[in-house]
Amino acid sequence: MTSPTNTSGASHAGHKSQRNSAVSHRPRDGHPLTWWRNVPPRFLGEPERLCIDNALRGLAVLGGSHDVAAALAGDSAAAIAATLSMAPLRHVTLMADIAMTALLSLALRGDPAAVLVLAHILGRAQWENSCAEDLGLAWLDRHTACPMDPKRFAVSEAAIAAAFCHQEE
Repeated sequence: MTSPTNTSGASHAGHKSQRNSAVSHRPRDGHPLTWWRNVPPRFLGEPERLCIDNALRGLAVLGGSHDVAAALAGDSAAAIAATLSMAPLRHVTLMADIAMTALLSLALRGDPAAVLVLAHILGRAQWENSCAEDLGLAWLDRHTACPMDPKRFAVSEAAIAAAFCHQEE
């Protein structure tokens, strides 16, 4: 079941990406590996995270990087590095779906760095998804609605810094 939805949230009401034609899908409308690019965060909670984790469990990525394998194991820095290495996404591939879904799982666990990177990747998306930017803004709204604990901020900052340093090598 689909319904026209504005996914960008109230705090970005005047943003140019707000589209009346954006269609958002509830989680039951697709495979969990596609939810990161189709489902607004307000429809994703603990039951959906468990479903996502179940979909990721047992995946082995042939030809994938060490970061993707570590991301599947729940390593936040590796998931961030894997997804940032794909930015900007011009085409959605199975590898992108897997890496972004691993990042989504971490975001749903409350990892603030994962939420920010998810918002960033969606906001810079260059494929033909009319609501990718709106989804990115919705994730950004979710991040600003849940302020970070200073201790978690330090851990998140270290994970993002490690991902950027790894990319420069």
